Amino acid sequence: MIVSNIFLKAPLLIISLIYKALVLLRIQAYKKSWLKTYQATVPVISVGNLTVGGTGKTPVVDFLVKELQKQNTRPVILTRGYRRKGKIEGQRLRYCEDITIDPRFFGDEAFLLAQRNPEVPVYVGSSRTSTSKMAEELDQPDVLVLDDAFQHLAMHRDLNLLLIDAEQGFGQHSLLPLGVLREPENQWIRADAIIITKANLASSGDVLQMLKHDLKVTCPVIKFNFEVECLSRLDEEIEYNIVELKAKRVFLSSGIANPAGLKSMVKKYGAEIIAEIEFPDHHDYTFKDVEKILKMQEQLQPDLIITTEKDAVKLRQFPELLQKIWILKIGVHPEDAWYDFFAEHLKNLLIKRVPSSID
Repeated sequence: MIVSNIFLKAPLLIISLIYKALVLLRIQAYKKSWLKTYQATVPVISVGNLTVGGTGKTPVVDFLVKELQKQNTRPVILTRGYRRKGKIEGQRLRYCEDITIDPRFFGDEAFLLAQRNPEVPVYVGSSRTSTSKMAEELDQPDVLVLDDAFQHLAMHRDLNLLLIDAEQGFGQHSLLPLGVLREPENQWIRADAIIITKANLASSGDVLQMLKHDLKVTCPVIKFNFEVECLSRLDEEIEYNIVELKAKRVFLSSGIANPAGLKSMVKKYGAEIIAEIEFPDHHDYTFKDVEKILKMQEQLQPDLIITTEKDAVKLRQFPELLQKIWILKIGVHPEDAWYDFFAEHLKNLLIKRVPSSID
């Protein structure tokens, strides 16, 4: 078995080392200005991570956008729209203008952000530079919020937030495909602050130890708790207080990168998980999937079938599920240090107006 593992890991290690070399070369190219970086006419806040998988970027972006709106600031969200069906670059979605748009056209995360912030325009495209220029011209925002953009070095950012999942950390500390890292861990250096997400769902002591002692992190490190706010039926006609989960027999169905977080939250509130289906991240649900879910419900007779907000975006297209599935709605709650940090940076950002560079 050991010999077999060595033979399996050796090719992955070689590919990982080649990948690391290419990543570092690309970073150097931007540092040396061999590759151009676009600077928007308005401040830019970026949210991203060093790993693949679910670190909670969407809830944090949603939280930031809501905080900006509370300050009478007009944000615009720029996102890639991963696994979207619409292939046209630079698509604009504003939920208050059209609630009938097919979420698959924009991607589940982009649609969810638009739905939770109906007045805020969301631009979808692989190039944040292109969508930034469109947003600046069409919506004239006060702030651009970039989703999943830590590696998007083609665009200058004024506040760079790096997210680390308290449950996953940096995995096995190896780059793709051997591990889960997109970049070496020492690239935290580009961050203005590090946010430890889901800090209440796992001990963050190991992550803090690694950041402070191993990586010698000098920027602020702030913990964000992810708390369940309520259970909402898929048709949004009924809501339950989260205390209703206690002692319930539940069946979990999700298509997210890190289903362990969903399980942790459900268990935290006293539910008994009797079964689960884990679809791939950003799964495009089919009638066959629906049949599988309903068959398991019939066999197991759970008290509740629970899914995530991201999955709900796509599951609502199936009428037979509207009164059968419940959504675990999540709220982000940072520690107090966040508010002073963000207030100071936001004040500095909003007095800053920089003309666009020629791209």
